[in-house]
Formats: sequence, structure tokens, C-alpha cells
Amino acid sequence: MAHDVLDEPAPRLTIDGVRRLVAEHWGVDAEVTPLASERDVNVLVGSSHVLKVANPAESRALLEMEVAAMRHVATTDPDLPVPRTVPAGNDDIVTITDDDGRACLARLITTVPGDQLEGQLITEDVAEQVGAATARTAQALRGFFHPAAGSRELDWDVRALPRVAARWGLTADDPLHPVVERVAAVLPRLAALPSQVHHADVTLTNLLATDGTITGVIDFGDMCFTADVADLAVALTSVLRNTSDTQAASPWELAGAALRGYQRIRPLSPDEVEVLGELVLSRLVLGTIISRGRAAAHPDNTAYILQYDDANTRTTTELAQLSPSELAQRLHRLAGTRVVEAGDDVATRRATAMGGTVAPLFYDQPLQIVSGEGAWLTAADGRRYLDAYNNVAVVGHADPTVALRVGRQLGRLNTHSRYLHPEVVELAERIAATMPDELDTVLFTTSGTEANELAWRLATEWTGGTGALIVEHGYHGTTRWMADLSSNEWPPGHRPDAVGTFRAPYADGDLSADATAAMVRAVAQDVAARGHRPALLLADSGFTSEGVHDAPPSYVRGLRDGAHAEGALWLADEVQIGYGRTGPAMWRFATSGVVPDLVTLGKPMGAGYPIGAVVTRREVVDRFAERWEYFSTFAATPAAAAAGNAVLDVLEDRRLPEKALDTGAHLEAALTDLAAGSDLLGDVRALGLVAGVDVVDRPTARRLLQALVGRGALAGLTGPGGNVLKVRPPLVWGRAHVDHFVDALARALEDVRPGG
Repeated sequence: MAHDVLDEPAPRLTIDGVRRLVAEHWGVDAEVTPLASERDVNVLVGSSHVLKVANPAESRALLEMEVAAMRHVATTDPDLPVPRTVPAGNDDIVTITDDDGRACLARLITTVPGDQLEGQLITEDVAEQVGAATARTAQALRGFFHPAAGSRELDWDVRALPRVAARWGLTADDPLHPVVERVAAVLPRLAALPSQVHHADVTLTNLLATDGTITGVIDFGDMCFTADVADLAVALTSVLRNTSDTQAASPWELAGAALRGYQRIRPLSPDEVEVLGELVLSRLVLGTIISRGRAAAHPDNTAYILQYDDANTRTTTELAQLSPSELAQRLHRLAGTRVVEAGDDVATRRATAMGGTVAPLFYDQPLQIVSGEGAWLTAADGRRYLDAYNNVAVVGHADPTVALRVGRQLGRLNTHSRYLHPEVVELAERIAATMPDELDTVLFTTSGTEANELAWRLATEWTGGTGALIVEHGYHGTTRWMADLSSNEWPPGHRPDAVGTFRAPYADGDLSADATAAMVRAVAQDVAARGHRPALLLADSGFTSEGVHDAPPSYVRGLRDGAHAEGALWLADEVQIGYGRTGPAMWRFATSGVVPDLVTLGKPMGAGYPIGAVVTRREVVDRFAERWEYFSTFAATPAAAAAGNAVLDVLEDRRLPEKALDTGAHLEAALTDLAAGSDLLGDVRALGLVAGVDVVDRPTARRLLQALVGRGALAGLTGPGGNVLKVRPPLVWGRAHVDHFVDALARALEDVRPGG
């Protein structure tokens, strides 16, 4: 028996012999019609079965693997249209003798509907279906294994090109030789890529379709254990070098469509896309080399053997004119795995294209941050920085729970909030459940700024007022009106007539309820004197822009009482201080025991995915709805809501708000000890995992901040004089992070001293 099925002639059976065979073993009496095949015999039996008689050189183990694989698919994906094996008594495979007296293995399988796609018009829609069928077949085979798969050696395997080229005597001066060399350079990378047993031949020849819709995946005869991307490369090659007389789309349009279909089911990694183009070239060149040799050996079957040569040559020429890196980048663009390279001076390019000083960067030497993990950020030069500033990443940078949940939702659906979606409703219910009973209604926005804008509209509709009361150095957003309500952003001489400012809860003031209410009334009267009755009092619950201050319940009660006495509502802005930062409750205002009229959320709510919210009483919203409706296209899309729910999951499951108390106490103690021994630092104020540290003056504070960056830690500055070091890390900080940060700060203090 010959070793290779391509060397052994195919079985020889007469039509009458086939008819007797299927009647004897399967009890089927029907007309039989030969089907095209190179190495086996395939015969259509009636309209519902196919007899497959394997090449005499084929091993039983490989056929048993095919039978087991199709049975596995029937279990894992019953709706995937693949053939089913028809048993012959107790056997799936029977041994028969062909007309030359050779023993051959035979099976009867069911047909699937449709006509072979090869030769048909391949549109982008069809190409996308091919990609999807490839991924779906691979997914159905996930978890399948058979001993025969690991040892199989196929000439058609994209990994086999160097061996096949040597076997068929490809010389160094052959135009295909450079392609063999470039492919050989990437093949070792496959060992590190996801692999499993694959169909490995989901091609237009083995895909059936009816009216442009794929209806069947057939012929598991090339199954082997290989890389997932190698299986995809076979399908993609078939699409690109399709033999239709009319090409309805360019190769790149077809490639993009096939990748879309594939990745809707099974996303590719950048490493897989990096080698995909070379594997396609491998399959193309394998086809050309093998057909040359087979045509010479079987001149009576050249039409079948050479049927893809013209298309192979056309496609190989087009792809090979691109270098490996150019081909990979083209596919990265199509697959969505392209990474934007830094290139030349990014800072200069940014300043030119993005408005220069209107959107300043942090630090004297801006950092190019390229990745994050937990409490750490990594710059383009590879240096890691402890993040002591970014509350957006409340559950840590690149948290897998959040990233995967958002990614899955983006891959399924992400549209505006005019449709019902359970993610959105669940998020609203969960947020409302963390609030006092009176605050029962949640309206979603895309940011904290938009939340404050919406809260302003609700307040003006409820009260009829046009004035606002804010803290002397408060911050509430970036829109035109929110900028007027962000006093710490005002340029010199700017003071809107409709806005009045009051004093933050500094320790040297009278913070009683009566004194605070009187302060609010005085400011309200000043605004009224300028023609504006107050509608809303806004205050960051942690007074972070004022340098981080802990307002006693009496002060908070005074804010509410003073606002209500003037007919205004009180808004607790929890955008910076909320989401468990001061623990164990989710919201800072809760420690006062005073219930706000409105609460606004933002920044950490989606851990980097833009989402915000207003929480208030239903009666306030109902009043607004009498004249207005509210809609924001990207407010609480399914993906945004998925991010919000994932953040809540992580906060709850890791008990981060509770842990923030312990870590925050350790931070406060360590900073206080450090400040006690430094003449550059003053008062330390901490509320859970946010702290403000007074520095002697603004110039020193700026130098200290830069020195801290040099020591591998990132913080910020705040306060009326810009001389308060702001420490506001992700809630995944533990005591070790605190120690690392305080040590870096101690070293930075030495750096800013004269001679340091």
C-alpha cells in the first residue's frame, strides 16, 4: 500500500458495483451519480446520501476521526449544516474491495442542501458568510480531539510549504522560492498561537449555498490539529482566489468581509493577524506547486488538478508584491487589530492638530502612556508609574471584568437608549438601590458634565429660578454653563451675574448648621440682587477642588437648609468623590445623614467608558416631563451600561469600598508622618482613598509634582492656590501601594531641596 493518498490511484468502482454496495451494506436502493474527487470516490446516492469510498492508502484511524468529529459537531452545534454518518449495522465504516482488488474503506453520509460555492459569484456578503462558517465550524470542534489528529501530515497544510517545496524540487531560481522563504520565517510563531483540531478545509469547494446563502459545510477529509489562524487562512485563501468569471469586489473588500464574519464569532489576536497573510500565501503557493507535480503525474486528470492555477497565480502576485510587514498591516486594518505607532514627535503633532495650549497635558515632560494594569501605568519607553491620581479607573486600569463585558456587548449590540435593554434597566435599579429611598429615579448621561447640565435643567424647571450657588473654588464641568459654575476655572475678572460663591468647610470657620445656612442665604440674596433667584446649590461632596475637606454633617445640613429656604435645590456632586472612594458607603453625602435633592455621577462610573447619571426624586422628573423630554444618544447605551454594571460587580465582589477605609487610613497616617518631618509639607486631609497635602507654595508644589514623576509616581495639584498635592488613586490600592507612593514622595522632597 502506498504511503501517500496522492500517490495511490483512487478506488475504481463501476456504477453497478456502487449500487450493489449501498444496497448490501445500507439497504439503500437508488440511482447513483459520480461526483468529482481527486484521491477518493464520491457518489451521490439518490438525493439524500453520498457514498464515500476512501483511497486505499487512507488509514482507518483518520476516517474514524472524521466520523467522531461529525458526531461531536452534531452535539455541540446541532444547527450547523454538516453531513451525518449513516451506520451500516453496528459499523460506521465498512471495508469493501474495489474493481482492482484493493481493500478500501467506505461510509455513507447524508447530504446537505445547496450547490458548491466555487465558481459562483463571491460578493462581500458571501465572503462574510464564509468567514462566519469557518469560525462556527471551529467553535463546534472546540473540545474535540482524536489521536489521529496530532500525527497527521498533509501536503495541503499551510505549515508544510517548506517540506512540500523541497519534495517537489522547487529550485532557488523559481519565482515562488522567495515566497517559500518568507513563509518559512513565520511558521515557528504558530506554536505559540491558539490551536485545536480543525476542519482545515472550509473552502468554496466544501461550502454549499442556495440563493447566495450558505447551507452546508462538507468534507472533513483534511482534519488535523493546527493553529486556529491556519484554519482561517485556508478559508480566506479560497475566498480571495475564487474562480468566478466575475469579480464582484476587490480582494481587500473580500478579505475584510471574511474577517468580519469570522470575528463576529471568534475575535482574532494581533499575533494571529500578524501571520495570517503569510499563511494565505503559503496555501496559494502550495496549490501551485502540488498542481504542477500532480498534473505531470496524471495527464488524464489535468482539468481537475489545474482548475485553480490561474486564480492562484493572480492572487499570489497581488499579495506577494507587498512585504510581510505591509501585508500584515493591511490585514490589521481590516481586522481591527492595527496599533497606531508613535512615529515622530507626538507632542508636536498633538499641539498642531489639537489646539495647543487650550488642552494642556500633565507634567513638564508629558508622558506617553501606552498601557495600564491595576494600579500601574506604563509609558512608551517601558517605564512603569504608580497611579495616584486617576479615579476614572476606579477598579484599576484595564480591569478584565470590565473590558471583557464591554467588549462582548460591543460585539453584540451598541445603539442609543431609545430601545429597551436589560443592562440599562439593571444599572438604573442597582444605582437607585444604593441611594436613600427618596432618590428613586435615575437619568443617564455620557459624563459628569452632562449630568450636572441635566440637573441644572431639572432644578430650573422645578424652582423657576435662574441663579446658582457654588463653592468658591468648585468644579462641575466643561460646557458653557458648567464652566460658569466651575469657579476654580474662571479667568481673572470673570464672574457671572447669576452665580454666587460660598466658603468651603475649612477648619477655621464656623461649620454649624445655622452659620452655614446663614452663609448660603447671604450669597442667595446677593444673586437675587443681581436679578436671579437661586435654582440650585451645587457642591462636590469631598470639596476636592478646594483641596479635599471633610464637611461635618452640620455644614452639609446647613447647605441643604439654606438652599431650601431660598427656594433652591441642593445637588451633591459625587463625580470625583463617589463610587466607594470614602467607603464603606458608595456616596460621600451618605456620611452626613442629609438627603440631597439631586446627585450627579460620572468619571469612575464606567471605568473609562463614558457614562454619567443624575439621581433624583420622581416628582422632580415628572415636573420636567410636563414640558420637556430628555434624550442623549450615547447615554446608557448597552455597552455603557455593561461597563457600569461590571464596575459595580467588581466593587462589590472585591469589597473595594470597605478596603478603601483601611488603605486610606494607612495613607493618611503615612502622609502625616512624612509631613511632620518636612518643612515643605503642611496639613494632610484624607477622606478614604483621597487626600490633599498642603505644600508651602505653588512653585514648590509644581517642582514637587515633577520630581514625583521622576520617582515613578503620578499625582496632581489642586486647591485655591494650586499648592495642594492631590492623591486620588484607583481603589485597587493596598498598603504596599501606599508605602511605595510615600517612599517616592519622600525621595521627591529631597530632590526639590536646594542641592537635591
